[in-house]
Formats: sequence, C-alpha cells, structure tokens
Amino acid sequence: MSERKNEFPEMLTAEDLQNFGFTRSMAYAFLNRENVLVIKIGKRKFIRKEKFYEWLEEQERSGDKN
Repeated sequence: MSERKNEFPEMLTAEDLQNFGFTRSMAYAFLNRENVLVIKIGKRKFIRKEKFYEWLEEQERSGDKN
C-alpha cells in the first residue's frame, strides 16, 4: 500500500476515501466521527493523508471493523 500513498493528494476528501473502497455514506460518516481529526474549509471536510493512514493502521492493529 505504501507505493499507492503517493497517488493521493495530501488532503483527502470524501471522494478520495471512496477510491479506497468506502461507500459515499461511509466516507461522510468517517469524516463526521468525533475521533477523526478533520480540517474544515467552508462546508468541505478534509483529512490529511498522513492522519488517514495512521487511523487505518490503528484499525488494523486493534482489529476494529468500524
């Protein structure tokens, strides 16, 4: 997966998350979670790519399927 990291912009949108396999509703639910650090610009929400990958790795370590 590390080689694919460079394919994505530094700031991920809900659309970018859909490219990871999230459904549209899952992507927006993810960006609205309280434990996810998002950057809000206007009405749009972004997550730094680095933070997304950290979250993803934590999910893998913890075995959390949510």
